[in-house]
Amino acid sequence: MTTALTPHTGSPSPAAGFMVARTARTTHLLAVSAAMFALPWLVWGSAIAQAHGLIGWRLPQGVALWVLTPSIALVTALLGGRPALRDLGRRLVAWRVPPTTYLLALAAPIGVATAAVALAAAAGHNPRLGVMMSLPSALVYLGYGIGLFLLTEEAGWRGLLLPRLQARMRPVPANLLLGVVWSAWHYPLLQVPGASDNGLPFAGFLLLTVSTTVLIGALVNAADGSVLIAALFHAAFDAVYSYAGIVGPDHTPLWTAAATSAVLAVAVCAATRGNLYRR
Repeated sequence: MTTALTPHTGSPSPAAGFMVARTARTTHLLAVSAAMFALPWLVWGSAIAQAHGLIGWRLPQGVALWVLTPSIALVTALLGGRPALRDLGRRLVAWRVPPTTYLLALAAPIGVATAAVALAAAAGHNPRLGVMMSLPSALVYLGYGIGLFLLTEEAGWRGLLLPRLQARMRPVPANLLLGVVWSAWHYPLLQVPGASDNGLPFAGFLLLTVSTTVLIGALVNAADGSVLIAALFHAAFDAVYSYAGIVGPDHTPLWTAAATSAVLAVAVCAATRGNLYRR
């Protein structure tokens, strides 16, 4: 483990670690997963049902992530009461982490996108920079996305599920499993007409999401469980990949990004001997 990525402040107390382990039973993990899936799938499902003529209305698609916030708060309280809420709150606001984790949370998505575009161009693909999202829009999205993902997706995935999965198994299988769950959670979104992810091949999306989950998990572990680092990576991931055209009607960049992320994830697993910087 490199010194630059070694957590040095804000370590959780032994009591917090015991609370996480105590609330990592299969029933607890299923409860968190149900809370993460139920309302977003209801929102996306209404759009899919409308597109197929099954209903004549759809729920506002913009609330698909924000409905997670009350669900996460409720399931956390039911999971472990005040100690669980305090632990999640600590992870959400943990900003005193190794500076390298901030840098890598921004640099990794940029590096993967650059390599993916270059590989796609070598395969004969014409780069479509700025077509799906302009550079100014991507920068605005980056700022908004940090807060969005901090209080919604990442609070659940990296704030609740990841520490409990890692309490039950080694970091690599824990993150691989989380990646599969995260990919499955997105599946209805790939079917929503008009969504930026609509029509993406699920196999390529699965490879990209699982390998990205390993990368995020390594940074979160290095940052002592900070959800803020995960939200920064997630926002940068979405902003950069949209600007680079990795999501869109041409799927070549998606596959090259997935392959690049997979190679990088394997390298991180090897470099950390499967520990992914977990203390």
